[in-house]
Amino acid sequence: MELFDAIHHRRTHRDKMSSRQIPEDDINKLIGAAMWAPSPFNVQPWEFILITGDRIKSRLAEVTARSIQQQFKDPRFLDANRRWMRLTREDWENAGDGVLLEHHISLPPFVRDPARLRPLLENARHLSFLGQLGAGKLPAREFAQWVKEAPLLILILIDWRRQCPGEGGKDWMLLGMGAMIQNLLLAATAQNIATQFISAPIESSEDRQCVRQIVHAPDGLEPIALLRLGYPEIRETGEPKLDSSERETVDSVRRRDFVHYEMWGERSRNP
Repeated sequence: MELFDAIHHRRTHRDKMSSRQIPEDDINKLIGAAMWAPSPFNVQPWEFILITGDRIKSRLAEVTARSIQQQFKDPRFLDANRRWMRLTREDWENAGDGVLLEHHISLPPFVRDPARLRPLLENARHLSFLGQLGAGKLPAREFAQWVKEAPLLILILIDWRRQCPGEGGKDWMLLGMGAMIQNLLLAATAQNIATQFISAPIESSEDRQCVRQIVHAPDGLEPIALLRLGYPEIRETGEPKLDSSERETVDSVRRRDFVHYEMWGERSRNP
């Protein structure tokens, strides 16, 4: 797959994956692509833990489930999510950003009507009482099962002991980590390997510490991303299930919202 094809076809896979294992050679290609990412002073502050065993996956699944249930009890978290949730594909296409609600949570049939959902979403912070009543158990169970069944988990840690020089050293290290993860995601896409960030178990410092202890990572290493990888399930049509996404098109009017020339606020290139 060509680079620009991989960039445009990369998706976060929010569904079941095939039980088919990823060959070792393909895993090595992913890690190799990741390692060639730029980092400040070439410090390469990353560590990878490849997880295929049931014991560690189960323990990470427990942290995932617990974290998601806590998120459903947190009004601030619910309110922050509300801003980026789109109720319909039309809303999603018009906005050109955010995520489709149905991709993130399984809703009971009686509340799937956008007319009913909209006022609920607008007042999401007030729904934290439902989390106290256990509303987060269903999505927590679903995500935990995905973690358990994943053919491969890659836990990515940043090694703060490899601090690069400069006042902005930590920021530059984080930029390098982002570049490295993107290399890995594009390499996976090029090999038709599905990927998903499992962010819940590393959302809080307490959970990151718990994850670090589960994998026996030494002091100075901090979990920064947990990726679920595998092959998409094949549908009855014989084709893999593909995920959709939305972005601003390069030639769209809204492109002018984030492209500036020479100085901020200049929306056109001067001759």
